[in-house]
Amino acid sequence: MRELAIHRRVSRLSYSRRCAEALAVQTHLKQGLPLAPGMEIGYVVRDAKEWEVETERTASGLNAGYYRKLLEKAWSEMAFVLC
Repeated sequence: MRELAIHRRVSRLSYSRRCAEALAVQTHLKQGLPLAPGMEIGYVVRDAKEWEVETERTASGLNAGYYRKLLEKAWSEMAFVLC
């Protein structure tokens, strides 16, 4: 799972909207991991519909559809260079 972890630099510890980054921050804090603005976190999206995430260290599963969409988006943004 570590290979598929998403890494983000945290700019704040509270978010007004529900998103993967906000839940990753909450998950890190619930696990007692030290976290402050400017630090980088790693997380794996377990369920994109319910926005369930796990820390990079404890990830035991992932949402294949979510990662497929990320890959398709990345490919569409760079395919013109290679084709």
